Amino acid sequence: MKHTLRTIDDSFFDTAPIVVHAHVDVDAPASAVFEALGSDRMWSWFPGIDRLVWLTPRPHEAGCVRRLRVARAIEVEEEFYRWDENERATFRVTRADRPWLRALAEDFRLTAHGAGTCLTWTMAIEPAASVPAAFGAIAPLLRPGNARILSGIRGIVRRPG
Repeated sequence: MKHTLRTIDDSFFDTAPIVVHAHVDVDAPASAVFEALGSDRMWSWFPGIDRLVWLTPRPHEAGCVRRLRVARAIEVEEEFYRWDENERATFRVTRADRPWLRALAEDFRLTAHGAGTCLTWTMAIEPAASVPAAFGAIAPLLRPGNARILSGIRGIVRRPG
């Protein structure tokens, strides 16, 4: 991959031009939801992601890397800079095969919700300067779309028992 994205940290979630939040309640404990987040099947229900490969061995931890392809068109490499088992995982995109992004990060937080878990997903995006300003207009579309996409995790979470 020939395009290196800028390195970001948690402050990016407050300063990015586009920030999208989504959440879903899952009828399972945080340990089962977190296991699904780190699985090879994480995005299996969403056809927009057609390839996901972990480049670092298990067990996953801060520093682990995966590569995925979106819409058979864009490939990115992601590095998890936070991996707090059963609580939170955060990654930044480090490289991409197309020059569309300057920075992208995603944060997954798990909190107890009744007998289950609330999974909150925050996506922060800074398009490349060469990308038209209209890119920002997709944020209102991402909000409901991300919530619908995230709800797919219910289909792969292993329920206790």
